[in-house]
Amino acid sequence: MILSIMVSLTVAAIPAILFFGFFLLHFTNFMNSLGFPFYTLYEAALPLLQGTFDPLVINYFWVFVLFVPVGLTCYAVFLGFLLGMLKLSRRVIPFLEDGYYEAESDVWLLYEYYEVYYILFPYFAGFFSIFLDTKPRHQAFGTKIGKNTVVGNGRLFNPERTIIGDNCFFGYDAILSGHVYEGRRLYLKTVRLGNNVTVGANAVILPGADIGDNVIVGANTVVPKDTIIPPNTIWVHGKAIPRKPAGEAEALHQPIGGPTQLNVEDQADTPENGERL
Repeated sequence: MILSIMVSLTVAAIPAILFFGFFLLHFTNFMNSLGFPFYTLYEAALPLLQGTFDPLVINYFWVFVLFVPVGLTCYAVFLGFLLGMLKLSRRVIPFLEDGYYEAESDVWLLYEYYEVYYILFPYFAGFFSIFLDTKPRHQAFGTKIGKNTVVGNGRLFNPERTIIGDNCFFGYDAILSGHVYEGRRLYLKTVRLGNNVTVGANAVILPGADIGDNVIVGANTVVPKDTIIPPNTIWVHGKAIPRKPAGEAEALHQPIGGPTQLNVEDQADTPENGERL
């Protein structure tokens, strides 16, 4: 595993270094060739630089001026190749099917190695980790995520065992885990979330949980393994409570830009200014 990570880092660094070298050789001439305002700024700065700075600064003027975006662009190239190499390394490790496995066995070690690449990737991302610890990273490692779903600060421990529907939202440090340790046994099973599911902050959803549509999982609650939560419920205190139908107040108070849901009778009795008759 360590060897595969070192090889992945080395291979991913090569195109990034070559890309940076290309910038060094051609970037200043390219920027000046664009004309106004870049060449004008270069000509204005040239008298100030000559005799004060090393000729290297003059030759690579725009590289120094735009070092941050140039550096971040090259580092993004490195991360892109690193992601591909880590995914390739992960494919070499056999995928474990759902079920129980003996802890600290060879199979258990295979599971740990399989997840290492997913966990380590953000640590190499540096500045980009704030963008990569989100939906694209989870999807890159196998998570199925629907439209308009916001993972945000949620934690997905097993992306390859996570299926999330559309319009879902995760509170701070909410956890979806496709594994759990029970004594000396490791249990693996896919977690499924339906559409329009809200997972409260610090909630923990364990392997095998199957959550229906329009469910709210309360903050600081636990959904035990293999639990089935029916649609249109609120999960609190270890049980699913049916949700009440949306009232008129809830229909009127939609998010900014969202549709206002009124039935035909209400629309007939409501003037254009929104006040009830």
